[in-house]
Amino acid sequence: MRKLALLFVLAGLGMAAVAATALAARTHDSPSGVQGTVWAAERFDGGINTVTAFDASTGEVRCYATVGRRPIGVAAPRHTGKIYTADERSNQLTVLSKQDCSVVKQIPTGAFPHHVMPSRNGRLLYFGEYGTNKIGIVDTTTDTLVAEWQASENPLAKTHAVWKARGEDLYATNEGATQSAMGTLSKLDAETGEIVWEVPIGIRPSEVLVSRDTAYVTVRNENKVKVLDVSGAAPVQTGEVVIGGMPDTMQLTRNHKTLVVGLRSIPQMALMDTRTFEVRPVTFEGYGISGHQWLTPDGRYTFIALESTVTIRPGAIAMVDNRSGEVLRTWAYPSGPWPHGLVFDREVLR
Repeated sequence: MRKLALLFVLAGLGMAAVAATALAARTHDSPSGVQGTVWAAERFDGGINTVTAFDASTGEVRCYATVGRRPIGVAAPRHTGKIYTADERSNQLTVLSKQDCSVVKQIPTGAFPHHVMPSRNGRLLYFGEYGTNKIGIVDTTTDTLVAEWQASENPLAKTHAVWKARGEDLYATNEGATQSAMGTLSKLDAETGEIVWEVPIGIRPSEVLVSRDTAYVTVRNENKVKVLDVSGAAPVQTGEVVIGGMPDTMQLTRNHKTLVVGLRSIPQMALMDTRTFEVRPVTFEGYGISGHQWLTPDGRYTFIALESTVTIRPGAIAMVDNRSGEVLRTWAYPSGPWPHGLVFDREVLR
């Protein structure tokens, strides 16, 4: 039934979907050996928002489901068999079964749940509540909201994203009261929720990624990635890189040598050498801004969501070789123009 329903969605998109499929056919075949599932959510306010599962090796759509309004983040916590979307305009998380995309539950949250990150064991799911200065925490065994912790001392701040580091540390990026105000980076104790420190970081900070005592922060309205040493009692900025227009989500390759950054402009992605700070832009012709991105487990390839420049044409999921910067494959999103949230999962759906 899901595949039949999907055909009706495709028919509704008409020749636009055919054109996008033809564009995808002109790209290279996917490399052999990439196995798993790419989950992507579509956020366009003028239509029905969905989450779709793609076979990572072929681009074949395995299943899809309707979720809440404007889903932003997507997560696949380990050992749960479930997918979670942060439905920003519905103030909820939608929980889906991996097996068939069926909706298991909807979890009410604080205002505007945004980017999401599971703990390493999959037991907890953390997310920024962008309408507040808080982090929300969901227990994935019961699918209930178990805590909301203040991430900024500023009551008017907007917590955009959270990063769960190894051990007992959480990091969060917090926008100011307006998009032209100074934002902050904060560190919290993951056991108690206590703010350990909070420092100014720039105008409209977006994401934070922490690895080996180094924090990378995208600062959207400064077009920069800022690099900090967070090993001590207080963070020390060690560098900053002009990365491209409105940087947002980040992924780090397994060898820690390349930072993959999604841009809300054209070029839509950047590959940054973490040692030299050299930047290589990646452009996806025919598409607008990028959404989120995710790497294959070996760090060789990036899957990234691409929004359409016009709402009558589907958006896409693209695959990039992180070594060469080459766009290897582009798959049309089957039911909407603005795929945004994305996660790669090792499990292959049958």
